[in-house]
Amino acid sequence: MTRLVIRITIAATLLVVSVTTTLCFATPDFASIAADHEAATIADRRHLHEFPELSGREFTTQAYLRDRLAEIPGIEMIDGDWGTGLVAILRGGQPGPLIAWRADIDALPITETTGLPFASTLRDTLSGGRTVGVMHACGHDIHMSVALGAMRIMADLRADMAGDILWIFQPAEETGAGAEAMIAAGVFADGRTPRLALALHDHPTIECGMMGACPGWASANVDGFEVVVHGQGGHGAYPHNAIDPVSLAARIVLTLNDLVAREIDVHTPAIISVGSIHGGAKGNVIPESVTLQATVRTQDDTTRALIKEKIERTVRGLAKAAGAPEPKLEYFWGTPSGYNDPELVARVRETARRVLGDENVITYAPGMGGEDFSRYGREVPGVQFRLGVGRPDRPMTLHSPDFDPDERSVGIGMRLVAEILWDALR
Repeated sequence: MTRLVIRITIAATLLVVSVTTTLCFATPDFASIAADHEAATIADRRHLHEFPELSGREFTTQAYLRDRLAEIPGIEMIDGDWGTGLVAILRGGQPGPLIAWRADIDALPITETTGLPFASTLRDTLSGGRTVGVMHACGHDIHMSVALGAMRIMADLRADMAGDILWIFQPAEETGAGAEAMIAAGVFADGRTPRLALALHDHPTIECGMMGACPGWASANVDGFEVVVHGQGGHGAYPHNAIDPVSLAARIVLTLNDLVAREIDVHTPAIISVGSIHGGAKGNVIPESVTLQATVRTQDDTTRALIKEKIERTVRGLAKAAGAPEPKLEYFWGTPSGYNDPELVARVRETARRVLGDENVITYAPGMGGEDFSRYGREVPGVQFRLGVGRPDRPMTLHSPDFDPDERSVGIGMRLVAEILWDALR
């Protein structure tokens, strides 16, 4: 009889533990919670789209975001030297890790042509004095609003949330300076180092209702250089009495193309693109100098360092062969390439399949574009996935004046992000 009582007691205890565990880890009804907040979040998106600001000038955007965060229960603002950015934390009621979500907030110097009722009509002046239109042509309004929507969802669930979420609203992504500044200012300091960092980027090549992920190297190192090619000016009719920097600059451009084709492993992505060349003022005058500006894209760190050495050797060697003075070469290290932790990608995909369906979760090929979320991924394991915003009847590209993402992506994105965060904490 005693043994029977003990067995019944143990069985009952195990049943209680099992039921408690099941209830604790039960998935909330994200669809209905997201629906409660979708209208407010779309209103956020439209306001942010109508009032964009250039990198480092996001003062009105910062104020708007601060007001919205103040309305969300449980959000704690973290003071720091964030410039025009914001950092906040949402603490869960259950023990668990700290993870981070990043949203970028700046816009581009592009004049909008979408014709939307909430289209941007704002203009700003660039550092050189040129006045331009300002537009969220890269979808950062989507990024911000999706983050706000996900915050509202997670705030509703914070009593059962297992851990804490660090929310980073980062300025100056378009200039490549924002993430570096946030890290230098201590966003991951004072016990705020997260177990992992997550982000999304909207993408018009993926239809609304879908998402894409790329394990491993997903974006490129974005470096560049400027070369001032010096010569000896003269009359165009007597080139033998001059040293022609125009011809020398042309040889440099063509040889740099050969450098990638013949000196870089074909299995290693690399690009050198000369996008600007200026020199001379008249067709029959050989100028004193020509200036070249270029972007250099690689993915791995070894090729990144190697291609710099080869560019320097090529530029100086061609100038010496032409009998020209040594060129002035300035090389700029920019945003590092982004690496998506493969194990985290697999987990994010698993959540996305549950939310969107197997057929709506795709893998995209690594690209040569840059994204400064990569800097967070150099500090902790990270993943940045792509949220589909494309329309089947309207081809679009990022950074274009007619960029008009499918707004349904806001509701889809906020729910997807909330579920990804929930699973990442668990």
